[in-house]
Amino acid sequence: MESNTTMITFTSRVSRITIENATMKRNTQQRTRVTAALTDSREFISAQDLHAMLGAGAPSLATVYRTLQGLSEEGAVDSVNRNGESLYRLCGTAHHHHLVCIDCAATVELDGDEIEQWAVRNASEHGFTMTTHIAEIYGRCATCST
Repeated sequence: MESNTTMITFTSRVSRITIENATMKRNTQQRTRVTAALTDSREFISAQDLHAMLGAGAPSLATVYRTLQGLSEEGAVDSVNRNGESLYRLCGTAHHHHLVCIDCAATVELDGDEIEQWAVRNASEHGFTMTTHIAEIYGRCATCST
């Protein structure tokens, strides 16, 4: 079955740390450059594009990948898998969810409070004790809908 839909997957952490705390874990020059470039980029970006953005004297592409993976594992960045490629972006430090465009990967961060209450209430109503959840909403943004 063939489809024109782009599948996007988010990895998000319930417990987030700030980028400052993440860089203090292992403050290398490469890590500092990668986090600074992420700060400059407001949209999700691939490791390759981030590497190109770093320009002359950039750490190796492998180092950029390792740094991004580490920041993602620490919860300092969110990652999106789009067409088999991971994209990364700094997100807020509070737990949140996303609206995600399946065509262009545009995202909107959503406050998690109402979703948290809904998840806890539904888990409880069915005899579950919620330990974690992932709630992302997929669709088409206003630009891609026209």
